[in-house]
Amino acid sequence: MLALWLLLALGTVGLGWHPRGRAVRRPLLALLASVLASVGLVAAIKYGLPMDCPWSLERYGGTLPYTGLFELRPAGFPHNACFPAAHASAGFAWVALYPFLARVAPRWRAWGLAAGLGLGGLFAAAQELRGAHFLSHDLSSLVLCLTVAFAFDRLFNGRRVA
Repeated sequence: MLALWLLLALGTVGLGWHPRGRAVRRPLLALLASVLASVGLVAAIKYGLPMDCPWSLERYGGTLPYTGLFELRPAGFPHNACFPAAHASAGFAWVALYPFLARVAPRWRAWGLAAGLGLGGLFAAAQELRGAHFLSHDLSSLVLCLTVAFAFDRLFNGRRVA
């Protein structure tokens, strides 16, 4: 995902020199910023909230009792960082293709959304099958990524997408 982002960033810089590139410059910058901010936001929340992974919980073969998101953790509990799902956010961040394509190639916008949902869903399923996340962890990442995508689109491009 990092390589894809870097390739897109290089393409954006290259388009900056081309006169026809001006029409897509702002949407491309919104896409780049959104993908980066989505992954960064999920990572920041993940390392700020002490939530356990399923594999750490007694119910699923681990050693820790379940502690809810808003409950105080008992003294001596490790600071596990498992919520929201960072791996899934690397794929879900690409839902930002939807507002990007809605501006530059509206016929393709559904495919952009499908790409982001597909990548994120694939990463989410892999982590869930390993016992690393609950579905709620992945859905939270998706909601954060969608929110960031539309916020950055609006910030960079002004009016709403039709």
